[in-house]
Amino acid sequence: MRFAQDTLYVTDLDGTLLGPDARVPDEAVEMLNEMLDAGLPFTVATARSWASAGPIIKTLRLKLPIVVHNGAFIVQPQTGAAVDRCLLDRQQMEQIAGIFLDKGISPMVYAHIDGQEKVSWLRELEHDGTRRYVRDRAGDPRLNPVESVESLYRGDLFYLSMLASRQMLEPLEAEVRALDFVSVSFTNDAYHHDLYWLEISRRDATKAMGVQKLRQLTGIERIVCFGDNLNDLPMFEVAQECYAVGNAKEELKRIATGVIGANTEMGVPRFLLERG
Repeated sequence: MRFAQDTLYVTDLDGTLLGPDARVPDEAVEMLNEMLDAGLPFTVATARSWASAGPIIKTLRLKLPIVVHNGAFIVQPQTGAAVDRCLLDRQQMEQIAGIFLDKGISPMVYAHIDGQEKVSWLRELEHDGTRRYVRDRAGDPRLNPVESVESLYRGDLFYLSMLASRQMLEPLEAEVRALDFVSVSFTNDAYHHDLYWLEISRRDATKAMGVQKLRQLTGIERIVCFGDNLNDLPMFEVAQECYAVGNAKEELKRIATGVIGANTEMGVPRFLLERG
């Protein structure tokens, strides 16, 4: 098995490479590692943080940098060391967070504080979505409830998110999109279909920009990508070929080069094996 080095394959994680249990199936790990060892140029672009994605992909023998936080960071696949990062300045973060705080709800603010990634929110303004997020990540050292607005803005700021119902988030999304310095992703949660994610980062922090940076880092111009959700649309638009998994949103399927097997059928590794 030999793979050409003129094409870089980039996959989303949740709903695409990962199964419904948020894991890469053991059989898929074996298939991918065999192809990686044979020289497959393959990597990941995800909305997850490195702290969340790292433990999931650690069984894969990835060699190329990966895109995390929807493009806010490019990191090394084994250590998580940043290759590239898109930070928000304090004034920008205050302007974004103010939209939420003015309505009496706290967003989750992501920053590196004293060298550690932290997710901060105002304890007194937390809501059901935040409590669900915290329950699902019990023991996560990033969780950092704070008591003052000032504490929300510590460290190197780079991302803001909220998990809530669509009804709650839609008016907030409209206000945030009016800001000219942000990139906004609004997608339903891959595992709790009654909840949605509103995620905000710097304007140039998108999966599309992440893919463009991977081109520069790897020297590989031709991109083939895989995805399932709306935050994959920018990546689809800059790739030479783009494939939606069978369970993907219809918006992706409409612009995709083709539709492959669902995440429950290991669509991505099977496609790569047949392609190789």
